[in-house]
Amino acid sequence: MFRFAARASAAVASRAAQQQALGNAGRRIRQQHRRTFMAMPSFRVGDNSWRTPVVVISAALGLSTIGFFAFSTFFGPGSKYPGDVRKLLREGGMAYLRTADKQDLPKAVDAWVQSDPEHSRDAPHITGLVARIAAVYHEMGDLENTVRLYKDLLSRILGDDGMADPHTQVRVLLDEKQPKDKRENTLRALGCANKLAETYEERAMRSKRRSALLADPDLASHDVQEASRWYQWCLQVVMLAYQNHYNHLQLEKKLPLTNTPSFDPDTLPKFLSVEVVTSLFYNAAAFFSTHAQYGFAVPLLQRALDLLRRGADGTETGVCRSSVLMSHLANAAVMTSNLPAAEKWAIDGLALAKRFPQNADCLNSFVALTYNLGAVYEAANKHDDARVQYRQAIEVAKVTDDSKAQELATEALNRVAK
Repeated sequence: MFRFAARASAAVASRAAQQQALGNAGRRIRQQHRRTFMAMPSFRVGDNSWRTPVVVISAALGLSTIGFFAFSTFFGPGSKYPGDVRKLLREGGMAYLRTADKQDLPKAVDAWVQSDPEHSRDAPHITGLVARIAAVYHEMGDLENTVRLYKDLLSRILGDDGMADPHTQVRVLLDEKQPKDKRENTLRALGCANKLAETYEERAMRSKRRSALLADPDLASHDVQEASRWYQWCLQVVMLAYQNHYNHLQLEKKLPLTNTPSFDPDTLPKFLSVEVVTSLFYNAAAFFSTHAQYGFAVPLLQRALDLLRRGADGTETGVCRSSVLMSHLANAAVMTSNLPAAEKWAIDGLALAKRFPQNADCLNSFVALTYNLGAVYEAANKHDDARVQYRQAIEVAKVTDDSKAQELATEALNRVAK
């Protein structure tokens, strides 16, 4: 066990002032590029910047893409479509499935929209097409149409009742007698809802930049509320499905039921993969962290870490993903002034990150974790130790070509060098 050696209060102002500084730092968080599984948000540094969570990590993992984007790639057998529709689908595909410099996204959207996905409104090959059109709109940066298409897809699959009550979808997922197409569509709706939440979150960030110019703090509030609503809907579906499945296993083993399942990956139902669940937990946790709701974010990060077995499988992917999650937990601990927990998560995460020094995710988490550990030591007035950590963060940030991380770590180093 790692213990915090010095009381932070010896090095900082009163607890009330510390909490106020933490709150101000938390409100300055701005996520700029989180659309992969574990991309670190970026932060601004102000006074008392040891309390500000660490640095930008830009590489991260494509688990969100793997877990939740695959739902948009299914079109079904060509025989399901009339000949004129097949021609349009082919034209759209030829415009879309090219290298980035040769893609013609507007042409792809135009062809696919003309294919008229209204017939067989909720057939899987049609909902797959709607999802693909939404994804292309997103690539084009057209968030308004992205939201419109994702909402359209959800209404096709769920109807108004299903969107209001996640228990309905849980019953479909758990009932193996349900038609395969219906269960497949329900999983697609889960992925779509996650993407819708992400898009609302992205649109809120755009609106927030505009509201700063227009002095209108409420401009982004609707999108933030919608993002929160859809993240919570996804979490409810996953958690209810998992808990029901877990308790079914408990009954089979003649063990007592529980409201706190183990989050052992072996206990997940077949229709929920580790990648899907950890992706959702991470995306939602990052959203809640952005809005300083660490009481929601931290349990989600911890459960995601449990599903990855905290890197105990020894695989490069599992180890480095776990180290990135620990860097987020260290951030949250710094932001909530829980410096002993921040130290523990940072040290545990570094032990994992050092195992695969050539892995980009381990390298990026190493930068974040060393910065966090430096922040803990700085708070404890252990400036010699803090300088060691900040210097390491700078050196590895150079390797990863992360200029923002270098800038923040250099500022921190200069601060403790005085």
